[in-house]
Amino acid sequence: MSRILGLKANPRLVAPFIISALLIAAILFMLPKGGGENPLNQALEGGTYALDAVGRAHQSLTSFVEDREDRALELLKAARISIENARAKLTSARYTEDEYVLRMVENYQVFASASDVMAQGVENLLAINGDMKRALDHYGRGEYEEASREASKCLEVLTPLLDDLESGSERLTDVNYRYVAAGHRSQVEQAIAYYENEMEIYAQYILLLKSLIEGVSYLETRQLIDEYLRQLQSSIANGDYENARRLLQEISRLLQSLKDPNHQKAAETASRIDPNLLGGKASETAQELKLRLKSIEGIEGFENYLKSLEKYLEALEHLEQGNLAGAEQAINEGMEGLGQGAGQGQGQGQGQGQGLGDPELEKLYTGLMEAFSSLLMLIRGQPPQG
Repeated sequence: MSRILGLKANPRLVAPFIISALLIAAILFMLPKGGGENPLNQALEGGTYALDAVGRAHQSLTSFVEDREDRALELLKAARISIENARAKLTSARYTEDEYVLRMVENYQVFASASDVMAQGVENLLAINGDMKRALDHYGRGEYEEASREASKCLEVLTPLLDDLESGSERLTDVNYRYVAAGHRSQVEQAIAYYENEMEIYAQYILLLKSLIEGVSYLETRQLIDEYLRQLQSSIANGDYENARRLLQEISRLLQSLKDPNHQKAAETASRIDPNLLGGKASETAQELKLRLKSIEGIEGFENYLKSLEKYLEALEHLEQGNLAGAEQAINEGMEGLGQGAGQGQGQGQGQGQGLGDPELEKLYTGLMEAFSSLLMLIRGQPPQG
């Protein structure tokens, strides 16, 4: 969302499309008197309509991302009107032998086609919005198979346009500024930026949906891991260390299974999502998928946490047996495993380099480090025994 809003909020970027009517008037004023509907006049008007269509299509997309469907549809209709006007003017302008005008028409037709593709992209997103919302709702309830089915429906609509978007981008890079009216050049640059931005956002929705499809098995395993972690916390609190160790082993086994290439394919897809380009529930889901579908590096960080947690259990057992030295040694080893030795002070938060950059792991590391620190304070606060 931040990039879209940045484009929308910047007056330098939006102003060219707001004053398009004034630009047409200025261009007409500069033409020779009695010019009427001559080819150059029509080419310039057609170009203005085409560039205006690109801007309106992008504004429509912005409204869609912001969950303002009615506004998105309204702007989409305005873009379609501008596209039709552009096509009519540019078609009429071709009835000339003036090479300069013909080249200008070719340039502006590229933008008319680009705006058409952009409008189609927004139409596709509006068409699948209901299915996509259902997919996200299913995901939020942990119904991953159902989410996958809804996401598959969405991809059937969205995917075919990717080739057109890519082709349009290639054509835009070939625009010859020599055959663009001087008054249009800043608009041309902005129109290209708008097009590239829409192509990126459209691809982000596809990545989000693909993650829901590819990540079903991974997410189900993560759901089981999360449940075991809750049971593990309860076992530790109740002093059931035998069950806690059993749960640790089961969680380790499940984490190892997530290193499978099929699971890692889903993790790689999720890693390419940029939640900042999406809005609302789509952005929230994208962020969560990036955290839950961990790469092998993230899984190893999770495994390291479990190793230190095992040391915490060992320290508790030593403490119950009155073995303070053994408990302190287990604490030191556990804290070192988290990236920070006990000798560096107590209550200093998370480890150095372990879990950083992953909010989920950082929370786990920080919580365990605090538990170690509290236990160490308890040991050092007791009078020596023997």
